[in-house]
Amino acid sequence: MLADASKNINSGQLTHGVELDSSITSVVEFIEIHFGEFSEKAKGEISSSEKSLNDRLCKYFNRNAGNYPFYFHHENVEDHTTGLSAQIDIAALSRSEQITIGDRSYNEFNPFFSIEAKRLPTPGHKREKEYVTGTDKPSGGIERFKSGIHGKSLKFAAIIGYIQEENANHWYLKINNWISELISSTPNIWKEDDKLMKEASKVNSVDRFVSKNFRSKVDEEESFISLFHFWGNLTNKKD
Repeated sequence: MLADASKNINSGQLTHGVELDSSITSVVEFIEIHFGEFSEKAKGEISSSEKSLNDRLCKYFNRNAGNYPFYFHHENVEDHTTGLSAQIDIAALSRSEQITIGDRSYNEFNPFFSIEAKRLPTPGHKREKEYVTGTDKPSGGIERFKSGIHGKSLKFAAIIGYIQEENANHWYLKINNWISELISSTPNIWKEDDKLMKEASKVNSVDRFVSKNFRSKVDEEESFISLFHFWGNLTNKKD
């Protein structure tokens, strides 16, 4: 049941305490602020396609990123060694030739932060749960980061949600319920930390969440990627 999925986001439950590199903090704050502005510009676009919204959002980010040490690229190729590589919706790259985040370095062609975007709801009955997981193939937003299809070398990334029906509270409960179902059916892959947790947002037009997503366990060491979730309500409804 949806009511059993998680607490209502109005409870103000905060996230895991994750220590962030200053470069990650900077790009996360940038995304939150400017996605909020973009959401206001796109208000009322309840049928616009994901591709159209992503294209314009990336351009909007770049127009505002002039004084920052990073820029954004639309549909960035994940693996340059194959012509069949997956593409991330929007990638953040350093303006310098190399950047170091924690114990990893990223060159001028490799993003240090990735953004996937999903419409809420995803069009089509078979794609209903695509914010989390796909059906016939791994096309879900969270799923692709967990499996390493997106952001394989990253410890931090983001998912943007374009709310085109209902409100943030509705989708928070629904998405966490879908994750609960996956935990029950595949507990070796999906964990409680995969669920979204509410964070206080600095921007009124953005709902912010975070999840710590389990990837694998190798030699007793567990691997995770932390995802920031930013949702903008494109409807004229208020939560």
